[in-house]
Amino acid sequence: MGRRRGGRLAAAGALLLFGGAASLPLLAPGQLVPPWVEAARRTSPVPLASAPAALPAVKLSAVAQPVRPQDSPAATPSGDSTHLAALVAAEDLRLRTLLHHANRLTAPLVIPVRGGLPTLVLPGRPGPYGIADLTSTGAAIPLGQGGGYLLVDSVLLTQGAVLQLGGPGLRTLLMDSSTAGFTSIVVWGGTLTLAGASGQAPLAITGWDRAANQPAVNHGYGRPYIRAVGARMELRNVRAASLGFWSGRTGGVAWTGISSASSTGGAWSSTFTSGTYGAFVSRGAGVTFSDDLFEANELDGLRLHRGAAGSTVTASAAARNGANGFVVSRGATGDALHGDLAVNNRGNGFFLNGQALVNGASPSGGQVAAATGLELTGSDAEANGRTGILVEGGAGTVLQGNTVCASITGIAVRAGATGVLVDGNEVRCGGRLALSIGPSVTGTTVAGNTLSNARIGLLVRNSPGVRILDNRITGMSVFAISVRGASPGVVGSGNVVSGRGFQPIDVRGGAPAPLIEQTDVRGWQHRSELTPLGYLRYHPILATWLGILGLVALCASLIRLRRRPKRPYHHELPWQPTASPEQLPETGFATGAAWVEPVAAAVARAKA
Repeated sequence: MGRRRGGRLAAAGALLLFGGAASLPLLAPGQLVPPWVEAARRTSPVPLASAPAALPAVKLSAVAQPVRPQDSPAATPSGDSTHLAALVAAEDLRLRTLLHHANRLTAPLVIPVRGGLPTLVLPGRPGPYGIADLTSTGAAIPLGQGGGYLLVDSVLLTQGAVLQLGGPGLRTLLMDSSTAGFTSIVVWGGTLTLAGASGQAPLAITGWDRAANQPAVNHGYGRPYIRAVGARMELRNVRAASLGFWSGRTGGVAWTGISSASSTGGAWSSTFTSGTYGAFVSRGAGVTFSDDLFEANELDGLRLHRGAAGSTVTASAAARNGANGFVVSRGATGDALHGDLAVNNRGNGFFLNGQALVNGASPSGGQVAAATGLELTGSDAEANGRTGILVEGGAGTVLQGNTVCASITGIAVRAGATGVLVDGNEVRCGGRLALSIGPSVTGTTVAGNTLSNARIGLLVRNSPGVRILDNRITGMSVFAISVRGASPGVVGSGNVVSGRGFQPIDVRGGAPAPLIEQTDVRGWQHRSELTPLGYLRYHPILATWLGILGLVALCASLIRLRRRPKRPYHHELPWQPTASPEQLPETGFATGAAWVEPVAAAVARAKA
């Protein structure tokens, strides 16, 4: 009996213990923090902030201010792709051939080039070269007394050579372009410095068509360009315009490295307009852009391409470009953009592509690891054609303190991105989606954001492990938070939701129910009915089928209303009898019988 009584007392004590532990959250609900909140704050690379009421505007210098941001974006390039690719290959062959012979040079020499303009090769020497060296060899021609020069020969700097252009004596450099060829400035292993005297007296470098006496247009026969290959290139107070064609390395102003050396340098208080690319970086190390403007270029404003590591872009603007504003491509890592503006670009404002170059073994042996360390902070994306900020792939990407206004999607994270932090951003007008997570995204933290005036505030699709903390989601017209597909582990707390739609938190497509606590939904107004127009707006497939049925009905009505011609085979003559009934012979039979008897006789003869 004693043992039974002791067992009962132990069981009662255990129940009281577990019951007391379970009731602690009820006794002190405001003092305990959910474990996923603590986990997000501990693993975040930056301190998590509460939702901002309004973020400050991006501050740009007078040089970086877009000139005409409201105009239409630039048109994308056109031309014979085979011919243009051959021009790029011919440029590569020209440079390598000249480098092969440049080792024997001890003084500047103009070398003829078959099928193109001559090239001035500048070998290494103790002192720098200048515009006087270009004019003394005939590579540059003075244009009067205004400090202008026309570059009529291409220039190639070899290892150890330094070329400095700019200053009070050189205000304008026109680079010749025509059907006979185009000029270029290429530094291979040396140093190129292009600098204006000041912000009020910049150095203007323009591709120039002498025949038309106007800036060069990309007509399909190439255009002047400037390039650094495994070298250092610096631009200060430069206005580069109408440069580049077809590829990144010949696309305008390009920093490109080689396997043995990366390109370095950067651009400060400079503008890149009306080129193919504004600026292009590939295999660059720490290339810096500050207070720059990339406007009205045919493709991207600034593209940090493969192998661009440690680049920084600060207080710069990309406007009216034919593709994207700012791009970080696959294979670029550790790059950061701070306080930049992307406005009215035809594609995305900011495109951060951190995906691996390849997914497995490949002929090139490309990098299989995703890019890390990409940052976009304190920037602004306005009125771009697609997405304000688009993140694809990558690990540990940080989006913090950015302002977005887009007609379709404000911010999108997708394509295998992991560990992305979306913190303290303001999406003022998200169009269809203010913030989209997925598909195939894992471990995303969405904290302290203000999402307003969109159909759906936050959409999670086929993406596990999303933490939603302390966000303010207002002015939504369909759902505030929608979780769809294979999206387990969607958790959150401290969110404030308002709007007029169907559900503040929507779950569909077989998604497990999210665990979202301490969320204020008192400002949400439920809407259960839709007008026919609204129903079609939110069900585009139905609208498509109704359009198809309407087209079929219209075609059927037109066919019925159409008059049929009296003679459908109007290209043939109507049948005419050879004789009228009055002219037929007398047979004693009716007219029909007069025809039947000869036919029957003919048939009988044929059988006999």
